[in-house]
Amino acid sequence: MILVVDDEAPVRATISRALAELGYPVREAETGEQALTLIREAPPQLVILDYVMPGMDGAEVARQIGDLHANLPIVFSTGHGPLRALRESAGAEASVLEKPFTLAELDALIARTLGAAPRLRNGG
Repeated sequence: MILVVDDEAPVRATISRALAELGYPVREAETGEQALTLIREAPPQLVILDYVMPGMDGAEVARQIGDLHANLPIVFSTGHGPLRALRESAGAEASVLEKPFTLAELDALIARTLGAAPRLRNGG
């Protein structure tokens, strides 16, 4: 199961639909606090985490996820503007899904993060 965390409902829904199309079960959270509650209840295989959110931002949520499950993979999602700030706080090695993205890009990033084969045939 993949947990999608984004404060914008249309973005959350778009990512969730794309993941479902790739065959992944999905849960959604609107806030960092909600995401942490869901992770405590049932840790996902991977978290796709918006970096810019009101209240607790993606960097803080990621730190708290690390406290709960140190090896839980996190993919940050962000637009081009906050990318530099994300890299400064999360590190150059952080997995990042830049908005907008294609289904093939999402598939490849998840496969790389999970150490699995992409689910799309012929790249899309």
